[in-house]
Amino acid sequence: METAPKKVIEKLQLKRLKHMIDYVYWKSPFYGRKFREMGLHPSDVNSLEDIRKFPFTTKDDLRRHGYPHGGEFLCVPRDEVVCWHMSSGTTGVPILGGYTRRDYDTWMNLMARCYVTAGVRPGDVIMNIYSYGLFTGGLGFHESAFLIGATVIPWGTGRTQALIKSLIDFKATVMTGTPSYQYYIASLVKEMSIDVERDLHLRITMPGAEMWTEEMRKRIEEWLGLKAKGGGARDIYGATELCGPGAGQECVYEKGFHFWIDHFLLEIIDPKTGEPVEPGEEGEMVFTSLVKEATPLVRYRLGDITVLDDEPCECGRVAFPRCLRVRARADDVIHYKGVKIMPSTIQEIILRHKEILEYQVVIDKSKLPYDFVVKLEVLSDERSPALVERILNEFKNNLFIEPKIEIVEPGSLPRFEGKSKRVVVKE
Repeated sequence: METAPKKVIEKLQLKRLKHMIDYVYWKSPFYGRKFREMGLHPSDVNSLEDIRKFPFTTKDDLRRHGYPHGGEFLCVPRDEVVCWHMSSGTTGVPILGGYTRRDYDTWMNLMARCYVTAGVRPGDVIMNIYSYGLFTGGLGFHESAFLIGATVIPWGTGRTQALIKSLIDFKATVMTGTPSYQYYIASLVKEMSIDVERDLHLRITMPGAEMWTEEMRKRIEEWLGLKAKGGGARDIYGATELCGPGAGQECVYEKGFHFWIDHFLLEIIDPKTGEPVEPGEEGEMVFTSLVKEATPLVRYRLGDITVLDDEPCECGRVAFPRCLRVRARADDVIHYKGVKIMPSTIQEIILRHKEILEYQVVIDKSKLPYDFVVKLEVLSDERSPALVERILNEFKNNLFIEPKIEIVEPGSLPRFEGKSKRVVVKE
C-alpha cells in the first residue's frame, strides 16, 4: 500500500469516502442532523472534490457535542468502545477519541507503518519517553512496536539522569518523545561529556506532539550522534482526533512527514476563507476520517499550519504527500503590534546561535506598551554585546519587532519533560 501508484490510492480514497459519508449520515447523531439541515445526502459524493460541499467540524463542536462518551459523535453502541483517549482539557472540556477493536488494530498498524518509515527494524530497542495514560503517545508507541519485532522500554517522563544511564546500559537504538524532552536529554548528554559514538547506540529519534524546528533537529542529531550512525531525528504526526500519533511520518530523507491519505482525506485550506490553497502554499490542515468506526470526523479543522509538498519522494511512497513540519497551531500564532508571529520563527532565530543553550519568551499584554522579552541562557565566556546585536537584528529583519534581550544564567530557565511552554503570553 505504501508504494501504490497515486491513482490506486485515489480510487481507494473515493470508495472509502463514499462509505464514510453514508456511515456518519446514518450512524452519527451530530452529522445526521447537520447534513439533513443543510440538504446534504451521501449521494452528493461522486468525487474527492465533493467533500467541499460538506461543513467543517471544529474543536468547539467536539467540546459541545462530543463529551462525555463521544456524545453525538459516537457511531457505535457504547459497549463496542474498547478504550478512550483524550486531550489535556486545558479549556475545561477535553476532546475525546474513541476506539472500537477494529479502530485500535488500525491505529497499531499505522503506528507500525510509521516505525518502518522512520527506519526502525526488528531487533531495535526503543526507549519510549512519551507519557502513558489518557494521552495517546505512550501506549501508541508501546504496543505497535511489537508488530515489527522491536523491544520497548516503557519509561514515560521523568528521572532523566537515570533515563540516560538506561539508554547506555540497555543499548537503546531508538527514542521516542517530544522534541523538547529529547532536546533536554541531548543537552544533558552533552553537558555530561558522554562519548556518543562509544557509549550511545541511539540511531533514530521520533519527535512529535509539539512544534519544533530544523535548528532543534540539528542540535538533537548532533548532540546524540545520530547522523554518525546513519540515522536522524524524524518527525511523527498525529492528534487525538485523528487516531493519536500515527497519521503521518517522516521517512529517512527527512523532507517532511508523509500523511497517510489512505486513512485520512487531507485538505490544506486558507484559515480565513476556508478555501483550498495550492501545493507549496501555507495553510491549515483539515482531515476527514476514511475508516474509523467509533468517532469518525468529517472535515475537521486541526488548526495545524503547514505546507503541502506533493512532489514524489525518493523513498518510493509517491502517492503519499509530504507535509513540511507544522509551524504552529492556528490558535498559537502571536499577534503583537499588528505583526503575526509564529513561535517556530522565534525558535529558528534563537537556535541558529550555538552559544544559546535555552530560551524563554515572555509577552506581557496586560500593560501598555506591551513588553516583549527574550530570555537567553548563555555561558559566561560566550556572552558578548555582538551576540545580542546579531539576535536583535534577526528579530528586526525577520519579524519587524525589537524585543528586549535578557542574558540569564545557564540552568535558570525551565526544562521540559513533556510538551514545552517556551512562549508565555500574559493577557
